[in-house]
Amino acid sequence: MKTILSKVAEEDYASEEGEIEKDLSQFKSLLLEIAKAKTWDLAIWVEGTDVKTAEKYEKNLNLLERGNLVKGKLKFTERNAYREYQLTKKGFELVKKLREET
Repeated sequence: MKTILSKVAEEDYASEEGEIEKDLSQFKSLLLEIAKAKTWDLAIWVEGTDVKTAEKYEKNLNLLERGNLVKGKLKFTERNAYREYQLTKKGFELVKKLREET
């Protein structure tokens, strides 16, 4: 059983790594956009509106946050909820390197 489950985990890892490689340009653009805005907001819920934007960015922002490149904080107003993102020190250093490359 352990061998079978380990094989499944390896396949999941390979698939996830492939997606990261494919989305690398989106990761870079998200970091640069957050750096430009200083505080970048992503609407999660807005009263009376179907918010699809969050789904588009959620997975990549979660990976950036887990990598300690950005930090997110959940915020609420009377009629909506959003996630506010800022660069961490590590993220700021990476953005400097990315800007030097271009």
